[in-house]
Amino acid sequence: MALKAGERVPDFTLIQAARSLRELIESEADEIEATCNITRPVVDGIEKAGLFLLSTPKEVGGLEADVDTVIAVCEELAYADGATGWAIGQNTITGSYLSYIDPAYAKTFAAMGAGAGHFAPIGVAHEEDGGYRVSGNWQFASGSGHAGYMGGGAVIMRDGMPAPIGEDGALPLVGFFVPAEVAVLKGNWDTMGLRGTGSCDYEIPETFVEEGATWNIDMGYAPHQSGGAAFGLGPQAYGSIATSAWALGVASRALFEIAEIAKAGRTRLGSLPLREQEEFQRDFGLHQTAIDAARIQISTIYNRAVELIDSGASDADCANAVRQSKAHANTVVKHVAKSAIVFAWEASGSAGMRNPSRLQRCFRDIYIGAGHQVFDDRSYREAAKAALGLEPLPF
Repeated sequence: MALKAGERVPDFTLIQAARSLRELIESEADEIEATCNITRPVVDGIEKAGLFLLSTPKEVGGLEADVDTVIAVCEELAYADGATGWAIGQNTITGSYLSYIDPAYAKTFAAMGAGAGHFAPIGVAHEEDGGYRVSGNWQFASGSGHAGYMGGGAVIMRDGMPAPIGEDGALPLVGFFVPAEVAVLKGNWDTMGLRGTGSCDYEIPETFVEEGATWNIDMGYAPHQSGGAAFGLGPQAYGSIATSAWALGVASRALFEIAEIAKAGRTRLGSLPLREQEEFQRDFGLHQTAIDAARIQISTIYNRAVELIDSGASDADCANAVRQSKAHANTVVKHVAKSAIVFAWEASGSAGMRNPSRLQRCFRDIYIGAGHQVFDDRSYREAAKAALGLEPLPF
């Protein structure tokens, strides 16, 4: 069948590759939780499938999957295990950041496999000829245990002081990459949820980084040096595609688990079996359709933003589309997915309290994941400002 103009077709080969890993990931999930890291068999499976390069530009050695493929792959991995889905999703997001650095350097890092890091500007980068001397301590390096390269964010220092804002309004903030062996992992990740992500603290001792391995980390509408229009969304908005899909995968798994519990005869003394209760049926259907609608929602909003960027629309229109995408991601994670998981866990009774319980893991994972700093209700205010004739914040 011929495609219509503008019609999008996900890469079903990649989606099937992710789906084929479900049994392996499920079999390793308890060990992943216990060791607080993705196990070697799962890392090897993801690497063999090429999924660490899911969101890395093609011209530097990646797959550069389209929006709908990224959604489907990340949702599938999260359905198998929330921690695995989160860690691999964060690895792919780090791979997308290679689009913002010099392509020659990006090829070198892409060849190293998975990337990890935390790009908030909490380190320092002293200007030197040809680059920066960086150092600092960062947290939350998800997927760092199997990373081939690491990154960080830093404030640019000039003559011992933070550099001034550029004439173009660019903030004096820089993101950078170094080989993983440069970073010192603290191994201190031990949390209520997302335990298996290996999101430990790390230090990068004073290290010279060539300018080609850096980029300005203005977290809004950012220019890219390789790859297609999707990377014009900027680091934060592009990264929210994978995390939104992660939340949908965990929520779908929670509904599957509560359905299995209900079919097994869950009841309370003097009540109808859970699956026969009309209130439970209504709420289950509500959350199921909300998840399905959210999947369509994030596909539509992100594809629309990419199409605007690709069409050469004005910077103002592109920036507004990016702000809208961030607001939608916030809704999907903090409201749609989280509500569905809380419903499932509360309906499970003692089945959700006892270990081991995949449903309980979903409950713990969503509370940690939804607490990520990018999921902030400020995104609604910023998305509304253009319609209200107000000036949004730059990032």
